[in-house]
Amino acid sequence: MTKVLSHGIPHRIVRDNQSFQLVAMIDGAAANTQFIQNLQVLSQQRSLLAQASQQLASLPKSSSAEERSALQTQISQLDARVTLNMQFMTKNYGYSVQSNYLLSPVNSALLRKAVDEAGAVSEDEAKATVVAELHTTESYDELQLLRQRLTTLAQDESKKAEVEKIKEELKSKFSFDVNAHYILQIRKSALYATV
Repeated sequence: MTKVLSHGIPHRIVRDNQSFQLVAMIDGAAANTQFIQNLQVLSQQRSLLAQASQQLASLPKSSSAEERSALQTQISQLDARVTLNMQFMTKNYGYSVQSNYLLSPVNSALLRKAVDEAGAVSEDEAKATVVAELHTTESYDELQLLRQRLTTLAQDESKKAEVEKIKEELKSKFSFDVNAHYILQIRKSALYATV
């Protein structure tokens, strides 16, 4: 699933005046999707644990022993899940809560979602059509930046000409039609940790 070394991928990068070291390569669309989902689950669990701990700490002294015990049980269960998931993330990705991370898509694809006869958009990646291959982090970042700028500028009626220019650039560089629905599939990524 992951490899620490990969040819052609920088082992150290600097972004926003912060230095990052390569800790893992994640190969495959399914592996990247799973990694991102794992991060989301871990983040949610850590948030729930913090909320429950704060709730326990803020209980009034007059609260019942049952109420305190129920919260303590919930905290223990959440802590056990977080610990288990952290062990999995550390073993499989070299992940640690002590570091900040950067996931850099190295190879990705822009997939146009399929639409059935009734006009319903399918979320099934197997039915989607590849419209652009992004073989570098820079091309991935450029696509994302253009989409972000388009979203921001589209809200300002006075920026109509600039919006049209961005739409054309998206169409010519990435075969991206703003009226269609897409999946941005990460096929290979580099995981970097702060140094």
